[in-house]
Amino acid sequence: MPDLSGSALLHMELTMLVTALWYEIDHGDGTGASGYFTPDADLTFSRRAFRGRAEIDEVYRTRTARGPRVSRHTVTNLHVLRHEDPYAEAVSALVLYAQDGEPPIPATAPVLVADVYDRFLRVGEGTESRWLIASRRIENRFLAPGDVLAVPTE
Repeated sequence: MPDLSGSALLHMELTMLVTALWYEIDHGDGTGASGYFTPDADLTFSRRAFRGRAEIDEVYRTRTARGPRVSRHTVTNLHVLRHEDPYAEAVSALVLYAQDGEPPIPATAPVLVADVYDRFLRVGEGTESRWLIASRRIENRFLAPGDVLAVPTE
């Protein structure tokens, strides 16, 4: 494995965390999503905020209760804004393709392009340490008219 500098390793670890969370939501039902957050994390969609794992779990239970949905949260351009152990802050671009129903869904344009602001906390010790999301704020930049997001934003 190549020798990674501290900043490259941090970037890789944060990218892996963010993409694993979106994978859980896209390929599962999101019920494991809260495990990527600290117990008292804040999650904000546009103007609607949720605090703690129980409220985050409820967001995804409600999303699943709506019925079948196909989504792909494509994340790119992760940029580390700040890093002072045990905290880090980053922003990434999110492109969301989503529609209610069973796959395959007819080709669709993105329903959302957003900036995702994450504040991370490293928890644990030594080789058992890992990053968790302490705060996530999703700010919509482009939103397709008439499309319904599966999470509450108001």
